[in-house]
Amino acid sequence: MIDTIKQPVGRSLQAEASSAHSRINIPLNLENWRHLDEETVNELMWFHQHCLDEKLSWEDAREALGGVNADVFAVLKGNFSGDYAEVVKAITTFKAVTSERAGIIKGEFAPNAISEMIWAGLDYAAANNSITQITGESGHGKSIASRAWKEAHNHGRTVMVEASPVGGTRGFLGILCEAIGANKNMRIDQQRDAILRAFNPNRVLIVDEAHRLIPRDTRINPEKVDFLRYLHDRTGCALALIATARLDDEMQKSSYLFEQVLGRIGMPIRLPRLLVENAYRPLVVQYFPRPTAKLLQACAQLANDQMPKQKGRLRLLNQVLRLATRIASKARKPLTEAHFFSSLALRQQMMGDTFAKDI
Repeated sequence: MIDTIKQPVGRSLQAEASSAHSRINIPLNLENWRHLDEETVNELMWFHQHCLDEKLSWEDAREALGGVNADVFAVLKGNFSGDYAEVVKAITTFKAVTSERAGIIKGEFAPNAISEMIWAGLDYAAANNSITQITGESGHGKSIASRAWKEAHNHGRTVMVEASPVGGTRGFLGILCEAIGANKNMRIDQQRDAILRAFNPNRVLIVDEAHRLIPRDTRINPEKVDFLRYLHDRTGCALALIATARLDDEMQKSSYLFEQVLGRIGMPIRLPRLLVENAYRPLVVQYFPRPTAKLLQACAQLANDQMPKQKGRLRLLNQVLRLATRIASKARKPLTEAHFFSSLALRQQMMGDTFAKDI
């Protein structure tokens, strides 16, 4: 019989009601689930990470379990004494509904030649508990492809964070703590220990904008990158660094980073500067199933940063396509290629340019 929801000792009903709407903040501690079978742990990990990623409240989490009479706090904490089978069944049902709603970021992402390279690097790192570095220019679609991989392969095993452009080592560890449900305001040694408890060889950490981890002052020790190396070595977790070429350039300059980090990268992925049609066509055909040569030529220019002042590659192409749909919707007309070129013209006019009619 599954335990009923228990009220924490010493807390008033008013405090309990208030906490129901607060975000879940239980840090993931894999040691607490060691006694459970692999299938149960996989479902619990997925649910725990989903609660953190989506910033669910306690009430949201209880609703997600479909009314299962279980103490959600105890389930996530790892000291639940009831029947896990019923909880796992509820999580599996909820996960199927969530996946159906998400539809892998439809409209913004479509599998393509670039995402295949990114996914190959992530697959390799996850399968071999190694480090991969995925390098490409801004707008290549690195972030959205990595998030799509996380959703498709997650099962609670993957944590994805974005390195901040400001803040030191403690700030970066705070970002990691927040992603695993730990208190980001702890002492730095407590942050370290909480992060170590949340990773093992079955988990993956993806760090987006990883070039921000390199200090601009060469006299400053690269502690943030070194911590990631330490985390990988101590826990055996797979690690993916998503970055621009700056990360590789800076690490090449440092013999220490070269030895400690680059030497551990099992599969470096360097995305091509020139994006050919199979890199952008899958995104385009979601909007225009039979694109003309003229449309594909304009899309090629966008994807390869070949338009004056219009930079952003696949990210920019996606923005133009989405603006085209809004223009068509506002006019209450079916989407046509004319709306795409109107979208492009509008963006260029906003940049202070006249529309190039020969595009």
